[in-house]
Amino acid sequence: MNIIKRLLVVFLGCTVFTIAYADQAQRISKKEANAALQLLQTENIHIIQKLCSPCGDVLPQNIIIDQVAIQDANYKGLWELTVNGQAIDLAYYYVPVKERWKNFARAVDIYVDDMPKYLDNISIQAKVEDSKGWYINKKQKMIITKEVVSGSLVAVLGRGSYQHLSVFFQASAEKGCEDESLQKSQSVPMYVNDDLVKFTLLCKDKIVAFYADTEEGNDFVLDQFMNNTVVKLKPYTGEESFVFSAKGFKALYEKATTH
Repeated sequence: MNIIKRLLVVFLGCTVFTIAYADQAQRISKKEANAALQLLQTENIHIIQKLCSPCGDVLPQNIIIDQVAIQDANYKGLWELTVNGQAIDLAYYYVPVKERWKNFARAVDIYVDDMPKYLDNISIQAKVEDSKGWYINKKQKMIITKEVVSGSLVAVLGRGSYQHLSVFFQASAEKGCEDESLQKSQSVPMYVNDDLVKFTLLCKDKIVAFYADTEEGNDFVLDQFMNNTVVKLKPYTGEESFVFSAKGFKALYEKATTH
């Protein structure tokens, strides 16, 4: 698993599970199965989202892709796409396409009922608006905010090695630091609101943390939180964004730098 995929697993804290649904786009033609496999591989997609409205799902769940393949469904010459060894129904999954989450079945020209073509982007904006934003965690004595989609990634405002304060991003990684390659600092490029910034990644004890690699990058990250309502981080090789609210950041930054 490459470093970006490992980061995504740690940050989102996702687990993979499957449930039996009404089969709309699970058993499909071999041509359609190959098209689905090719989409994931050529677009370098490592995360899909599961949302089964007919089953009662309200919010989508991130699914990390570790292995993907196609297999004979052993039914009337039909085939299946498997993710992490389990056949999935494309009708209830979404893939990132041009900054939007598109229904997987529709993305490979399979018509399905009851499922929208795209996930509602308004739901993300609603999460941003409803989020607590930046606040002082009195127990940990830190200024923090949580990523609004999964909450597994935390942004922390603190003192680093640069002239100004720094925003650090971190997540709990109970098993992530067992990999010796992660125990050495590494340079990881990520987009911050569509601008590419180099980050240093470090795994220590049970915490994975990353922060801007240079003072210029650090100042750019600060500026994004100071002058925007939303800050999005996106891995260089992926489509999935980590979304943070900037609510309350400016006031707390000014308070921290004047006291």
